[in-house]
Amino acid sequence: MTGNFLHHRLADPHNVHKHAMRQFEMNHLGGHAKVEEQKKKKQSALKLQSAVLDTGEKPPPPVHDLAGLSCSDHGGPSDDLAKEMIYWSDIPSDDAFVSPIGANSKKRKYLTFEPDGGGFNNIRMSMETMIVMAHAMSRTLVMPPSQGMYLLRKGSGKKHFSFDDFYHLEQVGYEHAGLHVISMEEFLKTEAMTGNLFNKTTGDAAFPPNNRTNWDGIDPKPLKEYLRDVTLTPLNWTPGSCLVAFPSDDGPEHFAELDEMMKEVNANFPRVQEFVNKPVPVNAPATERLREAVAGQVKQLCVYDEKMQDAPVVHFMCYHKMRVRFLTHFYAFLFFESWEQDLFNKRFVRDHLRYADEIQCAAARVVAAIRDRARRRDPTGNPNGDFDSFHIRRVRRRVSVDEVNILRFFQYKATRLEADQIYENTKDELQEKATVFVATDHQGKPFFKPLADHYDLVFLSDFKEELKDANTNYLGMIDQLVASRGRVFFGCFHSTFSGFIFRMRGYHSQKEKVEGWDQGILPKSYYYSGKHEKSIYQSYGPLRTPYFSREFPISWRDIDKGVEELSAFGV
Repeated sequence: MTGNFLHHRLADPHNVHKHAMRQFEMNHLGGHAKVEEQKKKKQSALKLQSAVLDTGEKPPPPVHDLAGLSCSDHGGPSDDLAKEMIYWSDIPSDDAFVSPIGANSKKRKYLTFEPDGGGFNNIRMSMETMIVMAHAMSRTLVMPPSQGMYLLRKGSGKKHFSFDDFYHLEQVGYEHAGLHVISMEEFLKTEAMTGNLFNKTTGDAAFPPNNRTNWDGIDPKPLKEYLRDVTLTPLNWTPGSCLVAFPSDDGPEHFAELDEMMKEVNANFPRVQEFVNKPVPVNAPATERLREAVAGQVKQLCVYDEKMQDAPVVHFMCYHKMRVRFLTHFYAFLFFESWEQDLFNKRFVRDHLRYADEIQCAAARVVAAIRDRARRRDPTGNPNGDFDSFHIRRVRRRVSVDEVNILRFFQYKATRLEADQIYENTKDELQEKATVFVATDHQGKPFFKPLADHYDLVFLSDFKEELKDANTNYLGMIDQLVASRGRVFFGCFHSTFSGFIFRMRGYHSQKEKVEGWDQGILPKSYYYSGKHEKSIYQSYGPLRTPYFSREFPISWRDIDKGVEELSAFGV
């Protein structure tokens, strides 16, 4: 099949008819029933949760109002104050969507992965990619056991963490028809201890080290080595060297079509500059979207071929010595021929891979307190309590990555500015004497004096009453959420911590329809490090390497388009 045919695939009468039939089924037959079933499932769980369970049986997963945020069980604030944190939605048809790839497999297959060895936001980025891939492959997602995470061992409390400590993953897996989530312990009991996993070298059944199935809080290195020995581990799937592409239909012939599409793109390889301030429509034909996705950077696809599809378990490593690491954004590494499925995944991450309610509510309390402070300082000129925000990264610390200790002072020297230089770079966008919140890992307030001379600076440490019951390991996430609500925000270039703040501001911009939202522009979001980076969010910027260094508008721009089309596509 030629690339030209693929380019006009949606115009093919057969495909138009098939799409129309899916839409009819969604609206009038099984698809509508599928959405209604999801609604009933949630309502049933709510009833069970409110009942007193005298039988001793395990209750269903907690049900959260995914479209809202109620903090009554988390120490406040009121729903009216908490609602400004909400950038997410609850879309029933998204809950019912099932990927076309592998959906008809009669045998359960799994995706396992190793968390990134860096800071929490690097871990988050890798996790997002793994969850989206599990859904796209129709594989059961096996969550890693709880373990120590870099910098998340503060205080005398908990030292080991799972992703459920920060996200409502159990609930997400429960609600989504296309995503099944289990623990590592359940996986090992179900597959490893029953002799279903085999050593790749000897072909013999292999069991976990010491027949252990519960690895929570235990050194994960032996488990990692075991999983690498008994699973298919695609070492050539590396961000920046290839793009993982999924067709809109199952079967090897459809994956071959994607290769033809890539050949067509390579025949006239695009440059990044072609797409600056010229975003491709989110519902454009696949070839046009592929051109923007690879522009000037990636010239080959990572193919989910028959060998990988047949593998009972696909395992993704994180091993820095081999340069195997998923330090990338899911939307920069994964491409979907169907624009409906592409936007579904972006909404899925926005709506469900958000910080848990406890964290959101703690941030909402701080935001309310800052607004009250700003309002009291200028009740006439600032009745809404607007404040501005920074993320300033400075700290020098010893870190451990894959058991290799290195001494690191935030590695990008161009971002390590003194406070007086930060003031000079940012003063034109800020109002003198304004209230400014600073998210930072720098502990000494004297460093910030050049800024404090001009602004009413506040830090998370100034809100001990609002955070008296907050887990200290949540403070970094709370910092991000608070900073995301600033009227003007200045972040640190190359920081994935700042990056996620920009992405959340992008989500808010789409909901609030701020100036430039249709182009993905963030008119009051900047970097403080210098002239070149300062205003990159003031225009549409296409993907460019290194992807991790910033976020891109393609992750939030117009992603709510096509919800109805997706409903038909997924049935």
